Amino acid sequence: MSTSMQGMDTEYARSVGQNMGEHAGQVAGVVSSISAMIQGLNWQGSDRRAFENDWTGSFAPSATACSESLGDQGRVLCVHADRQDEVSR
Repeated sequence: MSTSMQGMDTEYARSVGQNMGEHAGQVAGVVSSISAMIQGLNWQGSDRRAFENDWTGSFAPSATACSESLGDQGRVLCVHADRQDEVSR
């Protein structure tokens, strides 16, 4: 007889999902904090404009989207754990 688990360890899955959400919030906080620091940077000229354009036009939106996706996936994992519990009753 096999002792391996089939299905999902729902308690652990919820813990992972919640952890994903917490880390997503941390990523969003870092992006916001760095954006504020960049705004306060004493730097003039075309290099600054190019850097800010890269930051605001590409990197920050991509990092924010990744943060949102990480949070979404954490919530999805929790939903799967709930569903697994429902069918296991």
